[in-house]
Amino acid sequence: MFDYSQYEKAPLIETKDYRAPKNGNVFFYNTLDKKKIRVGVWYPIGFKENSSSRGTIFLQQGHNEFIEKYFEVIQEFLNREFIVICFDWRGQGMSDRMIDNQNKAYIKSFNMHDNDLNEILSNIIEPYLSKPLIGIGHSMGGCLMLSGFYNHINKFDFGILSAPMLGFKNEKFLRSVSSFMNIFSKDTDYLIGSRPNMGVETSFEENDLTTDIFRYKRTQSLVRNHPTLRLWGVTNGFAKAINERFKIIRQKGWVEKINMKILIFNNLKDRVVDANKIESTAARLPNKEIITFSNTEHEIFMEKDIYRKKMWEKIDAFFK
Repeated sequence: MFDYSQYEKAPLIETKDYRAPKNGNVFFYNTLDKKKIRVGVWYPIGFKENSSSRGTIFLQQGHNEFIEKYFEVIQEFLNREFIVICFDWRGQGMSDRMIDNQNKAYIKSFNMHDNDLNEILSNIIEPYLSKPLIGIGHSMGGCLMLSGFYNHINKFDFGILSAPMLGFKNEKFLRSVSSFMNIFSKDTDYLIGSRPNMGVETSFEENDLTTDIFRYKRTQSLVRNHPTLRLWGVTNGFAKAINERFKIIRQKGWVEKINMKILIFNNLKDRVVDANKIESTAARLPNKEIITFSNTEHEIFMEKDIYRKKMWEKIDAFFK
């Protein structure tokens, strides 16, 4: 079993009514470029060294998310007898930021995220956690997990993508703004239109993430307990990194090389990512199943129970 004692223990934020799953280890992994990445690994209750499980879920959240937001989802996979591993992407959650201003979303290149995924995969998952390996990514995590499928084509057995960040409806405007900002500002400056709201919460009525008020307010409670869990504005550099990754994914023949079985959840009313671009990219995958939701927002894992029930039915059928 993986020796967790060699790493610095990392904290988890909990509220009175929302606790972390049991039987887990949360720690800071030190990357080759000396950044601390907060990693969590959970085992099903009763799991013992050298015993079997149904496999390992490699669960990765989206932009501006953090491990705590997925306690419920982690527990649901544990109940299905899977090991679960996840980490905060560098630059968010409790992982090291890339610049001094911890409120800004900044990354020089998504290659840095690729490298972190590779290190976790090579140094923890492959040698110590059970197969099969199922990679699951939401939004930005879905984009990066798809890249992981491409980069490690023989290491993942199955994939699940939730509203993967494969395009935006206003991309032309974003590219124009990004090009304009290259002339007049630095990569670490806020992107035009990204107004930092510095701790001001978005009301449930104005949110574009979920139609479930309970789960939305639950996440807000976590952030109130630890405000630096989340970011408060997007930088020019972050926008440029996204555009560069889109260019790679849209190259002819890139997606077509990913032949593993992939389940994709797409929300037709999504206001964060473009459902049509997800559809067109997914159409190029040789071995996929696309499940569409007509009345949900961006975060199917955080949606109302009526929609999550359908989601879990599809996931359970996919695993069989």
